[in-house]
Amino acid sequence: MVKAWYEEEERKKQPSYQKEIAPQFEYNRFICDFFNDLTNNGKGRDDAIAAWKNLKLQPGSNQYRP
Repeated sequence: MVKAWYEEEERKKQPSYQKEIAPQFEYNRFICDFFNDLTNNGKGRDDAIAAWKNLKLQPGSNQYRP
């Protein structure tokens, strides 16, 4: 168990490590996915928030859709 913990701590130090955002934090997941989408390159926080607000008005899932 201790060995696995140390391995995980080392993995977290890698530049490619991305912590998973729990499903209940759908706003945070949306914002992260928005900025990870290359078509949104150059857009800012206000653009991401506007996209979130627009999505919230739509029926269905609040998951980011490109």
